Amino acid sequence: MDDVLPILEKVPFLVDAQIWEVASRCRIYRSRADEEDQTVELELSRDTAGRWMVVARDEERDLTAQGVPMPGLNGAINMVPWYLLDDPPA
Repeated sequence: MDDVLPILEKVPFLVDAQIWEVASRCRIYRSRADEEDQTVELELSRDTAGRWMVVARDEERDLTAQGVPMPGLNGAINMVPWYLLDDPPA
């Protein structure tokens, strides 16, 4: 995958695009604020500038919490608004 990002950066139609590589995926089992069990799918991505962004999804309840791009993975994980995954479904 390391050779794909430089190729994508040279595509004229993607000149203004943000290109993120999905670096890792994992599954988290947690307790929500209401003490119910929850399965969260976590996606950790890195852009061509080396910034990290984390997206957490509760697919069963259609909830998403997305952090902001950060220079380090630790910061990116801590910037996820995890409380959004506690919201009742719409």
